[in-house]
Amino acid sequence: MKHGTRLAAAALAAALILPLGPAARAAGAEAAARQEDLEFLYSALKEGHPDLFAVTPEEAFETKKAEIEARLAGESQTQFVLDLQSLTALAGDSHTTLSLRFDEARYYPFELDRCGGDWILVRSGREEDLGLRVTAAAGLPMEEFCRRFQALASADNGVKLARQVKYTCYVAEILEYLGLAEPGAPVALTLEGPDGAEIQRTYAPTAAEDYPQAAPFRLEAEQAAPTAYDRDRAYFALPLGAETYYIQYNRCREDPELPMEDFAGQVAAELEEGTYTQVLLDLRNNGGGSDGVIVPLLLVLREAMDRDGLRLFGLIGETTFSSALINAVEIREMGGVLAGSPTSGSVDHFGAVRSVKLPNTGLTLGCSSKYIAVDSLLEAGIPYGVESLRPDIPVDQTLADRLAGRDTLVDFLLAEGSACALPEEADLPLTRGRLVWLLWQGAGCPAAGAESAFRDVMPFAYYAAAVRWAEEEGVAAGVTPQRFQPARPVTWQEAAVLIARFAAWRGVQPPETGTPPEGTAPWAARAAAQLEAWGLTAEEAPFRPHDTLTRAGGRALAEGALALPAD
Repeated sequence: MKHGTRLAAAALAAALILPLGPAARAAGAEAAARQEDLEFLYSALKEGHPDLFAVTPEEAFETKKAEIEARLAGESQTQFVLDLQSLTALAGDSHTTLSLRFDEARYYPFELDRCGGDWILVRSGREEDLGLRVTAAAGLPMEEFCRRFQALASADNGVKLARQVKYTCYVAEILEYLGLAEPGAPVALTLEGPDGAEIQRTYAPTAAEDYPQAAPFRLEAEQAAPTAYDRDRAYFALPLGAETYYIQYNRCREDPELPMEDFAGQVAAELEEGTYTQVLLDLRNNGGGSDGVIVPLLLVLREAMDRDGLRLFGLIGETTFSSALINAVEIREMGGVLAGSPTSGSVDHFGAVRSVKLPNTGLTLGCSSKYIAVDSLLEAGIPYGVESLRPDIPVDQTLADRLAGRDTLVDFLLAEGSACALPEEADLPLTRGRLVWLLWQGAGCPAAGAESAFRDVMPFAYYAAAVRWAEEEGVAAGVTPQRFQPARPVTWQEAAVLIARFAAWRGVQPPETGTPPEGTAPWAARAAAQLEAWGLTAEEAPFRPHDTLTRAGGRALAEGALALPAD
């Protein structure tokens, strides 16, 4: 027995030192190449991302990486590609993602879309099923079905996740990888019939070349609305009647045949010649680019708003993403009203993508290089964090309008735009920009110079002229010579200094000052004591030096300062 064991051991040792056969060498080389790509990807994420473990702890990344390593030699190339994306998705960052490319893929003969908050069937082998509501997929309610895609989707909010589901849920390899379908097996959808009855449909995976025949029917509109997305143009404008001027902005990139400066000039001329009372600036199909491209247009619109009282509406939707999302917040910062549906872009987000290519698969990793805290730059971003931008006026496209080629949102604004206004949002924090604007308004909106030393004040913002006036008149100073920080919330003691300077500008005599409230900083002590002496604080709104004022509190303070008798 011992002799036999020694012989077996010797045979095994001999086998280990024998040259590998072609198949073994190929398998070993493939595993080594995969290991190299995996190491490259993880290193690129750790070195390139500004905060890779902000959403998912490093231990979870390491665990996922070890799981992938354990199956490198045994899985298909498609499974390996999806493994790499599953590691990337742990970043929880919509901008950090891997370009997926499969040698072959099979497709279920259907497509889904979102309409009015519901999932609907928009492509199928059965024409009578088109437009029906989808309530479940792969035996799961749609909410749970979508949640399963979090393992693969690079998404930092629910709207972005739903978009990822829409574009990948008919790929058999992805559903199999996520455990939503058995390899080669059909997948089921539960539909809601016209009478509310439940309909079960099953779809077998098909090769790419057979897909058009397996799913020949699409949900098509009878005609295109004048405001239908024109993918061939970066931007264009057209009148919608005598009172409404419409601008479609589809890409945050210059059109080489029509630079933005020239386009903005055309818009300016048409607005001056017309009798328009409102402008609709449509970003619903804009996926981003460079957020600065639109600035000349926003300056033109700012001038028209100030000159003619023009109302501005920013149209947003699920495709509004990245730089277009920032532009939408800027429209809100102008005093424009946002209408439509929540965006797939998050207000605060990782972005500024840099790309690298994996050495063996050739897949491209797009990795965020910085965190963009929009709420620190623009007041309109303050109610948000890493979440979708919500419209002030929610209006979803209806299925009936979609089929008839009508634009539900635009039609609503044509009929009701004059009655739409920004919400009061009285409980939001009062910002430096808003307080100066309140004082400037109370003073009668005096003229101000065209230039400002503050580089962080957007020239199209609703408070821009007020800041220029306050700077010129000594009512407000910057945090530094070049920074005003208009979006920073105001504390009581900061507000006291601004109110005291404004009162002095109006010619209000300073009162006999007493002791400033306890805890007031030395630089604000005199102004805080003046506020108390003027009676601008109250029992229901006591002076707490380091507390932030609300918008309602700031308005009351400004009105109180305007009521002070001046010489």
